[in-house]
Amino acid sequence: MVLITRTDALNRQIIHRSKIFKALLLGIASLVVPVLIIVIDPIHTIVNYNLRLGKGSMLYNILVNEFKAAQLSIYIFNITNGDRFLAGQDQKIKVEEVGPFVFQEYHWYENVEVTEDGLEMSMDPKYRADFVAEKSIAHPKDMNLTLPNLPLLSATSIFSNYPYFIQFMFSSMAASLNSKVIINTDVHNYLWGIKDPLITMCNNLAPGLVYFDSVGLLDRLYDNQSDYKIVVKASKEERFKIKYVNKYVHLQKGGIEDVEESQQNFTNTYEGLGYPPDMAPGLPINLYRMGICKTFDMEYNRTKTMEYGGEGLVYTFNNRTFQTMRNPISGKMYHDGLMDISTCYYGLPFVVSVSHYLDADPELLNYVEGMKPDRDLYINEIVIDRRVGVTFNTKMNLQLSMVLDDLSYYGETKQFSNLVVPLVRVEVDQPRMSDGTMLVFYLVYKIAPPAILITEIILCIVGLSLLAYAAKSMYVNCTLNSQGMVFETSRNKKMLTEKLSDVPLITDRRRSITYEF
Repeated sequence: MVLITRTDALNRQIIHRSKIFKALLLGIASLVVPVLIIVIDPIHTIVNYNLRLGKGSMLYNILVNEFKAAQLSIYIFNITNGDRFLAGQDQKIKVEEVGPFVFQEYHWYENVEVTEDGLEMSMDPKYRADFVAEKSIAHPKDMNLTLPNLPLLSATSIFSNYPYFIQFMFSSMAASLNSKVIINTDVHNYLWGIKDPLITMCNNLAPGLVYFDSVGLLDRLYDNQSDYKIVVKASKEERFKIKYVNKYVHLQKGGIEDVEESQQNFTNTYEGLGYPPDMAPGLPINLYRMGICKTFDMEYNRTKTMEYGGEGLVYTFNNRTFQTMRNPISGKMYHDGLMDISTCYYGLPFVVSVSHYLDADPELLNYVEGMKPDRDLYINEIVIDRRVGVTFNTKMNLQLSMVLDDLSYYGETKQFSNLVVPLVRVEVDQPRMSDGTMLVFYLVYKIAPPAILITEIILCIVGLSLLAYAAKSMYVNCTLNSQGMVFETSRNKKMLTEKLSDVPLITDRRRSITYEF
């Protein structure tokens, strides 16, 4: 039997109760923390915070600095029977693809401003493209091809809807310049601008018809003579949804510079850089591209598991994207599968379709030889990370063609009357994310979830163990209080006496006896 004083017994009892209280608190906290982790999802919360559209965020810093955008692989349709076709010996134009000529796009935004309430953001989009020699078959300046004369065919088609006397004046001017309908030129001029005095004459004949002095396919796409201001929604639920786009065209009229302003309003439209987080499959999406004033209507196709473990939503072109349209100048109906962009190119008779007229009106294949529609080869889809709301992959195959009206009023171009002439095919590929970005995705989807799960399990085990320890300690205390024995010693007394005491130290239900030393 161990003899302790009453004071020591009380002190030990107090310390024991303190340990029990601490164990209870730590046990409850250890069980509450896993619940909070499940409810709050800290990793997802941190990612969304950094991807918010607000000053100082990671996404904001990406927007204001130049970053790699899409990679364009361009294939030119080279005419192989130009002389025979113009002579009437061949009924169809024969073409072959030559390429790729690869260009890397770079994208950034200037004058990025967020409203005080944080619900909208305005910015001026900027683009540039660099030639990628190592992925191309040759430098565009070093390769000459046989191609349609874009300025001549465009102008001839536009004036086909004008009165006869204007057509006569145009034909006379074109003949005086000895303009050929099929030319041999280098790819660089074809893409970035063929300077032709015919364009200047068109402006003299019909002032305000065009504001540029050259016609090039990429030159018109990037449209460096115009400025844009895009306004998007900045809230989490509508992040990057375009509200409207203002376009400012700088015109030179004589010695006076003028600015022509226009505005486009959009519904469920995005530029493709980002989307709202936690997207629901089937969210309506339209894609907008600067330089093309039309949107691509997308539809949800399927869900796929990404290589980093995330859930990707796959969208493809909706049939409405290339539905039958009417030529805004002539009023004629286009073939099914062609999307008019002439209003974006100031009357130039350009249309966009899926490469090689895939899923378009089969009659389009009767105009030209060399088209080979292939669904497995010409893929069009975008993959969006559902939780984070960023584009992981983009793959598009588009074709630019020229729809020509009745050109018989000018002898040089009459063989091209009422034809749809393919010009270029473009593969659009979003580059793979940087290693640093991919590491973040792997952390978010593959490393963090099991680490958090293990942490939750450990916390639950610790919490339950602490609660069990506290419960056991409380039970032991209760048992000792009901059956304990305490001896008290007195340091002031040298003799031991034995007498009955009024304060019982040993208690049972029948009597109380105190031993005092």
